[in-house]
Amino acid sequence: MDSDLNEFIRPVRRATIKDVARLAKVDPSLVSRVVNNDPKAFASASTRTRILKAVDDLGYQANLAARGLKMSKTQTIGFLIPNIGNPIYASIISGVEARCLELGYGIILGDHAEGDTENTFTTLLEQGRVDGLLIASGVLPDSYLKKVMANRTASVVLVNRKVEGFESSVIVNDELGVALAVKHFASNGSKIIAGIFGPTFIETAQRRRNGFQRACSESNLHPIIVDMPSLDMKAGFEAGKQIFALKELPDSIFVSTLLMAIGILRAAAVCGISIPDQVSLIAMHDSELAEYLNPPITTIKMPTYEMGRQSVDLLIELLTNQAPRHVMVSEAPKLIVRSSTRA
Repeated sequence: MDSDLNEFIRPVRRATIKDVARLAKVDPSLVSRVVNNDPKAFASASTRTRILKAVDDLGYQANLAARGLKMSKTQTIGFLIPNIGNPIYASIISGVEARCLELGYGIILGDHAEGDTENTFTTLLEQGRVDGLLIASGVLPDSYLKKVMANRTASVVLVNRKVEGFESSVIVNDELGVALAVKHFASNGSKIIAGIFGPTFIETAQRRRNGFQRACSESNLHPIIVDMPSLDMKAGFEAGKQIFALKELPDSIFVSTLLMAIGILRAAAVCGISIPDQVSLIAMHDSELAEYLNPPITTIKMPTYEMGRQSVDLLIELLTNQAPRHVMVSEAPKLIVRSSTRA
């Protein structure tokens, strides 16, 4: 009886790579290459299928800690973002997390809205506690990024922004997104359009502003440019008060972020302006939140989820000694029409 009980409570041994190799009838080194997506894994389709079936049957899971020791890697990347509360970053984070999970990487998130997190992340990189960094910063000056990341750009990818001196970045087609908004305004009969943008020193804001001016020129519309020091609700509120104080109101307003659009709605309420009856409104970047505002906000949906995924891929390329490059996500922006624009 006791021997039967001991047999019952014996701990289940974790499947090893040798177990998988034995079941699939291949060498353990080939199993290692296949499960790690090693490009040197020369295996026929049938052999690869047999290996992956054995992995599934045995419930094999790679020992990431052991792999990290062997390769002097942590299998972890850091992701520094401006503000976790900003809806745009939820989509980017989801893309980054999904791709990291597929590739067997962990992720550490940091928010530099407060404190000195960018220096903390630099320390993590120096100490070898993360293999590389993704940086999505909408407000830090180029000079500051160059300073804190000096001599470390070989393991850093900028997300949603370019900075001179950083050779690896992933962005979306902001100019095309802005053009979609301007063309929608033009189709609704707008003649005067205000565009609200972020800090002038940020390359992303520059591209959006240039795209806005070009699209207005092509549609024979009169543009009003408003540059703000930040991209949050307060900046939208202050910009809205400026615009609604003009003697001649614009027909439409384009804002660079959904948070700024929320500020515009508040300014409109304070100034007695009706949206969309008096002024139409479109925001860059879509979120479920846009559907529940009053009125629901028409948005330009950018491929931010895919941008997150491709940022991870580019960082892994750098970590495997591949050449740095700049990437623009090929997926096109989409106009999501809601009630903040006139029919």
